Amino acid sequence: MQLADIPQEILARIGHIKQIMLPRQGHTSTVAILDTAEQRYVIKKTEHELYNNWLSDEYKALQILQDTGLPVPKTYSFYEDHQSRWLLMDYVDGVTLRGFLASQPGRLKKEQAVSSFGRCLKQIHEYPCPIEWQHAGYTWLDRMLTKAQHNLVHYDVDGNEELLTYLKENRPSFVKPTLIHGDFTMDNVIVRNGEIVGIIDWAGAACGDPRYDVALAIRPKANTFEDERDKSIFYEAYGRGRLTEEEYRYFEEGLYNFF
Repeated sequence: MQLADIPQEILARIGHIKQIMLPRQGHTSTVAILDTAEQRYVIKKTEHELYNNWLSDEYKALQILQDTGLPVPKTYSFYEDHQSRWLLMDYVDGVTLRGFLASQPGRLKKEQAVSSFGRCLKQIHEYPCPIEWQHAGYTWLDRMLTKAQHNLVHYDVDGNEELLTYLKENRPSFVKPTLIHGDFTMDNVIVRNGEIVGIIDWAGAACGDPRYDVALAIRPKANTFEDERDKSIFYEAYGRGRLTEEEYRYFEEGLYNFF
């Protein structure tokens, strides 16, 4: 991303940019860190129909969550043209939990971070669902399975028709919906001094099934959740019950493959 690429509407909002830095990139957007004389920002750009929709959903979610006390970035501007979307928001100083754990901190620091991860998810799930995401008569899982079918037909996803049929026919038992993040992975929380200080990428936020968040949180990665101790530390901090193996497989090995 170059300075000349950034829409004038956003440049007018933040003023003169002293420096643009490109961090490690994800798969769905281009991300840049913008330094001005007064502040540091993050700008995200998407250029694909599905990812454009996700960025629009993220902007709407952050607007809804701005005054909740949850550690979400403040948004400043959203711009769209025919092919791309741009979102300007606060920079959250720190590193992703995945990056922090990849640095192989000592045992106590690692356990502190994993515990903070669990407490952070508890904070999300215990916050009242915003009215904008409460839907009568049409459950979150209904909507997700409908979206999964659409994504399977229109986009390149990891799931297939056989898996989707299984998900439709083997739904997990009902649990009370809560506020969920919708993509609560170690890449989407920011750590500073061993504590979670920011949660990013809120495109999947909804009043939904909290087990989906938990399943994504405890996915095994290098140095984390590869043994039961990490899971025990996480669950002790989370304090809202463990997933069964069947629930984990349904959400992480099943539904997530369509998003």
